[in-house]
Amino acid sequence: MTLGPADPHPLHVDSAAIAEHITWDIARTAAREAALARARGQATTRRLTLPYAGGWMRLMAAEVSALGIFGYKEFHLAADNSVRYCVHVFDSASGRPLGMVDAARVTTLRTAATAAVAVGHLMDTSTPTRLAVVGSGAEALAGVEALHGVLTLDDVRVTSRREANRTAFVRQVAQRTGLTATGHAAPAAALEGADLLYAATNSGGRVVLRGADVTNIPVIASIGSTLPGQRELGGEILAGAARVLVDTPDALHESGDALEARDSGLAPERVELLGTALQQERGEVEAMTVYKSIGSPEQDLVLAAAILDAAATCGFGRRIAPLSAPKVNL
Repeated sequence: MTLGPADPHPLHVDSAAIAEHITWDIARTAAREAALARARGQATTRRLTLPYAGGWMRLMAAEVSALGIFGYKEFHLAADNSVRYCVHVFDSASGRPLGMVDAARVTTLRTAATAAVAVGHLMDTSTPTRLAVVGSGAEALAGVEALHGVLTLDDVRVTSRREANRTAFVRQVAQRTGLTATGHAAPAAALEGADLLYAATNSGGRVVLRGADVTNIPVIASIGSTLPGQRELGGEILAGAARVLVDTPDALHESGDALEARDSGLAPERVELLGTALQQERGEVEAMTVYKSIGSPEQDLVLAAAILDAAATCGFGRRIAPLSAPKVNL
Protein backbone atom coordinates (compact mmCIF):
# COMPACT_ATOMS: atom_id res chain seq x y z
CA MET A 1 0.00 0.00 0.00
CA THR A 2 1.36 3.42 -0.96
CA LEU A 3 -0.32 6.79 -0.83
CA GLY A 4 1.98 8.25 -3.45
CA PRO A 5 4.38 11.18 -3.13
CA ALA A 6 4.07 13.57 -0.21
CA ASP A 7 1.36 16.14 -0.81
CA PRO A 8 0.56 18.84 1.73
CA HIS A 9 -3.06 18.70 0.57
CA PRO A 10 -4.83 15.78 2.28
CA LEU A 11 -7.44 13.78 0.41
CA HIS A 12 -11.08 13.79 1.40
CA VAL A 13 -13.20 10.85 0.25
CA ASP A 14 -16.95 10.87 0.80
CA SER A 15 -19.37 7.94 1.04
CA ALA A 16 -20.63 8.36 -2.53
CA ALA A 17 -17.09 7.93 -3.89
CA ILE A 18 -16.52 4.90 -1.66
CA ALA A 19 -19.72 3.27 -2.92
CA GLU A 20 -18.69 3.93 -6.52
CA HIS A 21 -15.01 2.96 -6.42
CA ILE A 22 -14.23 0.65 -3.49
CA THR A 23 -14.68 -3.03 -4.23
CA TRP A 24 -15.06 -5.96 -1.88
CA ASP A 25 -11.62 -7.16 -3.00
CA ILE A 26 -10.10 -3.94 -1.65
CA ALA A 27 -12.04 -4.28 1.60
CA ARG A 28 -11.11 -7.96 2.09
CA THR A 29 -7.42 -7.28 1.36
CA ALA A 30 -7.41 -4.47 3.93
CA ALA A 31 -9.19 -6.72 6.45
CA ARG A 32 -6.54 -9.41 6.04
CA GLU A 33 -3.72 -6.87 6.41
CA ALA A 34 -5.29 -5.48 9.59
CA ALA A 35 -5.80 -8.95 11.10
CA LEU A 36 -2.20 -9.95 10.40
CA ALA A 37 -0.84 -6.67 11.76
CA ARG A 38 -2.77 -7.22 14.99
CA ALA A 39 -1.51 -10.81 15.36
CA ARG A 40 2.10 -9.84 14.64
CA GLY A 41 2.17 -7.09 17.22
CA GLN A 42 2.28 -4.37 14.56
CA ALA A 43 -0.87 -2.58 15.69
CA THR A 44 -1.57 -0.60 18.84
CA THR A 45 -5.10 0.50 19.65
CA ARG A 46 -7.11 2.48 22.18
CA ARG A 47 -10.84 3.14 22.67
CA LEU A 48 -12.56 6.03 24.43
CA THR A 49 -16.24 6.86 24.86
CA LEU A 50 -17.32 10.32 25.98
CA PRO A 51 -20.99 10.65 27.02
CA TYR A 52 -22.54 14.10 26.92
CA ALA A 53 -26.01 15.62 27.21
CA GLY A 54 -28.10 14.27 24.36
CA GLY A 55 -25.51 11.90 22.94
CA TRP A 56 -22.01 10.47 23.01
CA MET A 57 -18.71 10.52 21.12
CA ARG A 58 -16.50 7.46 20.61
CA LEU A 59 -12.87 7.51 19.53
CA MET A 60 -11.09 4.41 18.19
CA ALA A 61 -7.38 5.15 17.69
CA ALA A 62 -4.74 2.93 16.14
CA GLU A 63 -1.14 2.88 14.97
CA VAL A 64 -0.13 0.28 12.39
CA SER A 65 3.64 0.14 12.18
CA ALA A 66 3.59 -2.33 9.29
CA LEU A 67 2.04 0.38 7.10
CA GLY A 68 3.61 3.45 8.68
CA ILE A 69 0.29 5.05 9.59
CA PHE A 70 -1.68 6.13 12.63
CA GLY A 71 -5.05 7.75 13.12
CA TYR A 72 -8.50 7.35 14.50
CA LYS A 73 -12.17 6.86 13.74
CA GLU A 74 -14.48 9.30 15.47
CA PHE A 75 -18.23 8.80 15.56
CA HIS A 76 -20.92 10.44 17.60
CA LEU A 77 -24.62 10.45 18.36
CA ALA A 78 -26.30 13.85 18.28
CA ALA A 79 -29.46 15.03 20.02
CA ASP A 80 -31.43 14.54 16.78
CA ASN A 81 -30.53 10.82 16.92
CA SER A 82 -28.20 11.01 13.91
CA VAL A 83 -24.81 9.26 13.97
CA ARG A 84 -21.84 10.58 11.99
CA TYR A 85 -18.49 8.90 11.32
CA CYS A 86 -15.06 9.97 10.04
CA VAL A 87 -11.60 8.37 9.88
CA HIS A 88 -8.46 10.54 9.95
CA VAL A 89 -5.21 9.00 8.67
CA PHE A 90 -1.69 10.32 9.33
CA ASP A 91 1.82 9.41 8.19
CA SER A 92 3.80 7.99 11.12
CA ALA A 93 7.18 9.36 10.04
CA SER A 94 6.19 12.97 9.45
CA GLY A 95 2.85 13.29 11.23
CA ARG A 96 1.45 14.65 7.96
CA PRO A 97 -2.33 14.27 7.54
CA LEU A 98 -2.89 11.90 4.62
CA GLY A 99 -6.61 12.25 4.45
CA MET A 100 -10.09 12.00 5.87
CA VAL A 101 -12.62 9.35 4.93
CA ASP A 102 -16.35 9.56 5.56
CA ALA A 103 -16.73 6.38 7.59
CA ALA A 104 -20.49 5.83 7.49
CA ARG A 105 -19.84 3.02 4.99
CA VAL A 106 -16.37 2.06 6.27
CA THR A 107 -17.74 0.39 9.40
CA THR A 108 -20.08 -1.80 7.38
CA LEU A 109 -17.39 -2.65 4.82
CA ARG A 110 -14.70 -3.62 7.31
CA THR A 111 -17.06 -5.68 9.46
CA ALA A 112 -18.36 -7.77 6.57
CA ALA A 113 -14.97 -8.01 4.85
CA THR A 114 -13.23 -9.24 8.00
CA ALA A 115 -15.95 -11.85 8.57
CA ALA A 116 -15.56 -13.00 4.96
CA VAL A 117 -11.80 -13.36 5.45
CA ALA A 118 -12.41 -15.45 8.57
CA VAL A 119 -15.04 -17.66 6.96
CA GLY A 120 -12.97 -18.05 3.80
CA HIS A 121 -10.12 -19.40 5.90
CA LEU A 122 -12.33 -21.79 7.82
CA MET A 123 -14.45 -23.28 5.03
CA ASP A 124 -13.90 -25.05 1.73
CA THR A 125 -14.52 -22.20 -0.70
CA SER A 126 -15.12 -24.50 -3.68
CA THR A 127 -17.95 -26.52 -2.14
CA PRO A 128 -21.53 -25.18 -2.42
CA THR A 129 -22.47 -23.51 0.85
CA ARG A 130 -25.93 -23.21 2.38
CA LEU A 131 -26.03 -19.85 4.14
CA ALA A 132 -28.46 -18.84 6.87
CA VAL A 133 -28.63 -15.15 7.75
CA VAL A 134 -30.18 -13.93 10.98
CA GLY A 135 -30.97 -10.24 10.64
CA SER A 136 -32.04 -8.32 7.54
CA GLY A 137 -30.42 -4.89 7.96
CA ALA A 138 -27.52 -3.21 6.16
CA GLU A 139 -24.90 -5.21 8.08
CA ALA A 140 -26.54 -8.52 7.15
CA LEU A 141 -26.80 -7.52 3.49
CA ALA A 142 -23.14 -6.47 3.40
CA GLY A 143 -22.23 -9.83 4.90
CA VAL A 144 -23.88 -11.69 2.01
CA GLU A 145 -22.13 -9.43 -0.51
CA ALA A 146 -18.71 -9.97 1.09
CA LEU A 147 -19.22 -13.73 1.40
CA HIS A 148 -20.42 -13.96 -2.21
CA GLY A 149 -16.90 -13.15 -3.38
CA VAL A 150 -15.36 -15.88 -1.23
CA LEU A 151 -17.78 -18.80 -1.08
CA THR A 152 -19.91 -20.68 -3.60
CA LEU A 153 -23.28 -19.76 -2.10
CA ASP A 154 -25.82 -22.34 -3.13
CA ASP A 155 -28.76 -21.52 -0.86
CA VAL A 156 -29.34 -18.22 1.00
CA ARG A 157 -32.07 -18.02 3.64
CA VAL A 158 -32.83 -15.08 5.90
CA THR A 159 -34.88 -14.73 9.04
CA SER A 160 -35.75 -11.58 10.97
CA ARG A 161 -38.59 -10.11 12.98
CA ARG A 162 -40.25 -8.02 10.27
CA GLU A 163 -41.65 -9.42 7.04
CA ALA A 164 -41.15 -6.13 5.18
CA ASN A 165 -37.45 -6.15 6.05
CA ARG A 166 -37.06 -9.76 4.91
CA THR A 167 -38.78 -8.99 1.62
CA ALA A 168 -36.52 -5.98 1.01
CA PHE A 169 -33.46 -8.04 1.93
CA VAL A 170 -34.33 -10.79 -0.56
CA ARG A 171 -34.82 -8.19 -3.31
CA GLN A 172 -31.51 -6.44 -2.54
CA VAL A 173 -29.56 -9.72 -2.43
CA ALA A 174 -30.80 -10.45 -5.96
CA GLN A 175 -29.95 -6.94 -7.17
CA ARG A 176 -26.46 -6.83 -5.68
CA THR A 177 -25.27 -10.42 -6.09
CA GLY A 178 -27.59 -12.17 -8.54
CA LEU A 179 -28.31 -14.78 -5.87
CA THR A 180 -31.76 -16.04 -5.04
CA ALA A 181 -32.61 -15.75 -1.35
CA THR A 182 -35.70 -16.79 0.59
CA GLY A 183 -37.20 -15.19 3.68
CA HIS A 184 -38.48 -17.12 6.69
CA ALA A 185 -40.43 -15.88 9.69
CA ALA A 186 -39.34 -18.86 11.83
CA PRO A 187 -35.60 -19.04 12.57
CA ALA A 188 -35.69 -22.84 12.51
CA ALA A 189 -36.75 -22.85 8.86
CA ALA A 190 -33.81 -20.62 7.90
CA LEU A 191 -31.26 -22.50 10.00
CA GLU A 192 -32.20 -26.07 9.01
CA GLY A 193 -29.37 -27.74 7.09
CA ALA A 194 -27.20 -24.60 7.01
CA ASP A 195 -23.43 -24.94 6.59
CA LEU A 196 -22.83 -21.36 7.73
CA LEU A 197 -24.76 -18.99 9.96
CA TYR A 198 -24.17 -15.25 9.60
CA ALA A 199 -25.69 -13.44 12.58
CA ALA A 200 -26.02 -9.67 12.19
CA THR A 201 -28.74 -8.48 14.51
CA ASN A 202 -29.70 -5.40 16.48
CA SER A 203 -31.84 -7.02 19.12
CA GLY A 204 -31.89 -4.25 21.72
CA GLY A 205 -30.27 -6.50 24.31
CA ARG A 206 -32.31 -9.64 23.64
CA VAL A 207 -30.56 -12.98 23.06
CA VAL A 208 -31.62 -14.08 19.56
CA LEU A 209 -30.16 -17.60 19.33
CA ARG A 210 -29.56 -20.26 21.96
CA GLY A 211 -27.44 -23.37 21.80
CA ALA A 212 -30.35 -25.63 20.85
CA ASP A 213 -30.99 -23.47 17.77
CA VAL A 214 -27.55 -24.00 16.22
CA THR A 215 -26.63 -27.55 17.24
CA ASN A 216 -25.87 -28.81 13.72
CA ILE A 217 -24.33 -25.69 12.15
CA PRO A 218 -20.57 -26.16 11.68
CA VAL A 219 -19.53 -22.49 11.25
CA ILE A 220 -21.06 -19.39 12.84
CA ALA A 221 -20.01 -15.80 12.17
CA SER A 222 -21.47 -13.36 14.67
CA ILE A 223 -21.06 -9.60 14.26
CA GLY A 224 -23.76 -8.30 16.64
CA SER A 225 -23.22 -7.74 20.39
CA THR A 226 -20.31 -5.32 20.22
CA LEU A 227 -21.00 -3.75 23.62
CA PRO A 228 -21.68 -5.27 27.07
CA GLY A 229 -25.38 -4.41 26.89
CA GLN A 230 -25.88 -5.85 23.40
CA ARG A 231 -26.80 -9.52 22.86
CA GLU A 232 -27.07 -11.93 19.97
CA LEU A 233 -25.79 -15.44 20.81
CA GLY A 234 -26.42 -17.17 24.11
CA GLY A 235 -23.20 -17.53 26.08
CA GLU A 236 -23.44 -21.32 25.91
CA ILE A 237 -22.83 -21.19 22.14
CA LEU A 238 -19.40 -19.62 22.46
CA ALA A 239 -18.59 -21.60 25.59
CA GLY A 240 -19.54 -24.89 23.93
CA ALA A 241 -17.89 -24.31 20.56
CA ALA A 242 -14.96 -26.51 19.62
CA ARG A 243 -13.11 -23.45 18.30
CA VAL A 244 -13.60 -19.71 18.88
CA LEU A 245 -11.94 -17.00 16.78
CA VAL A 246 -12.13 -13.27 17.55
CA ASP A 247 -11.06 -10.26 15.54
CA THR A 248 -9.64 -8.58 18.65
CA PRO A 249 -8.96 -9.66 22.25
CA ASP A 250 -11.21 -6.76 23.28
CA ALA A 251 -14.17 -8.92 22.24
CA LEU A 252 -13.85 -10.91 25.46
CA HIS A 253 -14.46 -7.75 27.53
CA GLU A 254 -16.67 -5.66 25.22
CA SER A 255 -19.28 -8.12 23.94
CA GLY A 256 -22.25 -9.07 26.09
CA ASP A 257 -22.25 -12.47 24.40
CA ALA A 258 -18.60 -13.09 25.27
CA LEU A 259 -19.10 -11.91 28.84
CA GLU A 260 -21.88 -14.46 29.33
CA ALA A 261 -19.75 -17.10 27.61
CA ARG A 262 -16.94 -16.51 30.08
CA ASP A 263 -19.44 -16.92 32.92
CA SER A 264 -20.53 -20.15 31.20
CA GLY A 265 -17.01 -21.57 31.15
CA LEU A 266 -15.26 -20.10 28.09
CA ALA A 267 -11.59 -19.89 29.07
CA PRO A 268 -9.78 -16.94 27.45
CA GLU A 269 -6.80 -19.15 26.58
CA ARG A 270 -9.07 -21.20 24.29
CA VAL A 271 -9.85 -18.18 22.13
CA GLU A 272 -7.80 -17.63 18.96
CA LEU A 273 -7.01 -14.35 17.26
CA LEU A 274 -8.12 -14.24 13.63
CA GLY A 275 -4.72 -13.03 12.42
CA THR A 276 -3.01 -15.93 14.16
CA ALA A 277 -5.36 -18.41 12.50
CA LEU A 278 -4.69 -16.84 9.09
CA GLN A 279 -1.01 -17.70 9.45
CA GLN A 280 -1.86 -21.39 9.83
CA GLU A 281 -2.94 -23.86 7.18
CA ARG A 282 -6.67 -24.29 6.75
CA GLY A 283 -7.96 -27.48 8.37
CA GLU A 284 -11.21 -29.36 8.27
CA VAL A 285 -14.04 -27.98 10.41
CA GLU A 286 -14.70 -31.01 12.60
CA ALA A 287 -17.08 -29.41 15.10
CA MET A 288 -18.75 -26.06 15.68
CA THR A 289 -16.46 -23.10 15.05
CA VAL A 290 -17.52 -19.56 15.96
CA TYR A 291 -16.01 -16.32 14.67
CA LYS A 292 -16.98 -13.44 16.98
CA SER A 293 -16.42 -9.86 15.85
CA ILE A 294 -16.80 -6.50 17.55
CA GLY A 295 -14.65 -4.45 15.17
CA SER A 296 -11.31 -2.90 16.01
CA PRO A 297 -9.58 0.44 15.33
CA GLU A 298 -6.85 -1.01 13.13
CA GLN A 299 -9.53 -2.43 10.80
CA ASP A 300 -10.98 1.05 10.27
CA LEU A 301 -7.56 2.65 9.84
CA VAL A 302 -6.19 0.11 7.34
CA LEU A 303 -9.35 0.21 5.23
CA ALA A 304 -9.39 4.03 5.29
CA ALA A 305 -5.74 4.05 4.16
CA ALA A 306 -6.61 1.62 1.35
CA ILE A 307 -9.44 3.92 0.28
CA LEU A 308 -7.09 6.92 0.25
CA ASP A 309 -4.53 4.89 -1.70
CA ALA A 310 -7.14 3.97 -4.31
CA ALA A 311 -8.30 7.60 -4.48
CA ALA A 312 -4.74 8.88 -5.01
CA THR A 313 -4.07 6.25 -7.67
CA CYS A 314 -7.38 6.42 -9.55
CA GLY A 315 -8.13 10.12 -9.17
CA PHE A 316 -11.29 10.23 -7.11
CA GLY A 317 -11.90 12.13 -3.89
CA ARG A 318 -10.68 15.70 -3.62
CA ARG A 319 -7.62 17.46 -2.28
CA ILE A 320 -8.34 19.94 0.51
CA ALA A 321 -6.40 22.77 2.13
CA PRO A 322 -3.37 21.72 4.20
CA LEU A 323 -4.24 20.78 7.78
CA SER A 324 -2.38 20.93 11.10
CA ALA A 325 0.84 22.65 10.11
CA PRO A 326 3.81 21.64 12.29
CA LYS A 327 4.38 23.89 15.28
CA VAL A 328 7.34 26.20 14.93
CA ASN A 329 9.20 27.09 18.12
CA LEU A 330 10.17 30.76 18.08
